[in-house]
Amino acid sequence: MKTSSLQRAIFFGVPAAVLAVSFAGVCKLAGTLWPWNIVVHEDGVRTLLETIFYFEHATRELLPDIVLALAAAGAARYFYPPQGAGGNAEAWRWRRRFGAWTAAALAVILGGTAWFEGGQTILDNLSQLHTRAGAPLVWGAHWRYHLIERFAQILLAFSATGVLWMMDGRPDARQAPGRRLLFGGALAAFAGLTLLFHPTMEPFTEPTFLGHQIRELFTHTLVTLPLALGACFEMAQKFSADGRTRSNEGTWPIFVAGTVSVLCGAFLLAASVMTKAQSHGQTKGLAALLFPHFFEHSLGYVLVPALAGLLYLWPWKDGSRD
Repeated sequence: MKTSSLQRAIFFGVPAAVLAVSFAGVCKLAGTLWPWNIVVHEDGVRTLLETIFYFEHATRELLPDIVLALAAAGAARYFYPPQGAGGNAEAWRWRRRFGAWTAAALAVILGGTAWFEGGQTILDNLSQLHTRAGAPLVWGAHWRYHLIERFAQILLAFSATGVLWMMDGRPDARQAPGRRLLFGGALAAFAGLTLLFHPTMEPFTEPTFLGHQIRELFTHTLVTLPLALGACFEMAQKFSADGRTRSNEGTWPIFVAGTVSVLCGAFLLAASVMTKAQSHGQTKGLAALLFPHFFEHSLGYVLVPALAGLLYLWPWKDGSRD
């Protein structure tokens, strides 16, 4: 496949522009061009640097982030499966790089949490007990804090990749072994974790849950998901087969996934407005809720694309060993 300059602008330019605008917004809120040591987080405690290196938050984001990385890699492998990457020396070098970045991000996240908060905090956050400061610790609450938006992100990854595949001439990938493996795994992981963490009606009715989800959807749609898909598409450009015949397989799954994703986002937006979710935020003002929040996920911006690239290139047993 060929990655156009427009695609690169979407995958990497949009996140860069969003973070630049967010930094400018943080500077405006802080009243200085050097806001690193100014308290900017909505909790009224953390500075910008502490928000970027919010290790505990990154730990509780690990499970949702891993599922998102799996979905991005799975969508890319479904439409652009790598050919012969298992024994390819260049693919091995890229896997080593992605693996190193993934391991480094995990070490920083878990090591930082253990250093500053202790080992029990890692277990508590992986158990998805935390939502916000002052809220009771409840099994699976943080997973439910992401439920609808993470499902929307999974479907958006598939739909967006499918649209680009259509624009690329619909190269045929039906004969590629294991092309459904990773994306099916993302859906299974989402369903399994949802059951594990006890589904409730909170994500659909509770203002704090609704408000958090719409903000997360906004953040990850503009930054995390494009970066993850960008990493996979860059690898597809190198290792996906060129010159494939045009596929005649149906495109309805692409449009169904996109429609459901948009409907999820529309529901979260409408329900957030109707329940006045913004008034339940930890700080007043939309700018104060949005701009610093982009930096709260900084460690995830490293982990998710690196893991997605690694998963895309991994020589799965029934995948790219031809």
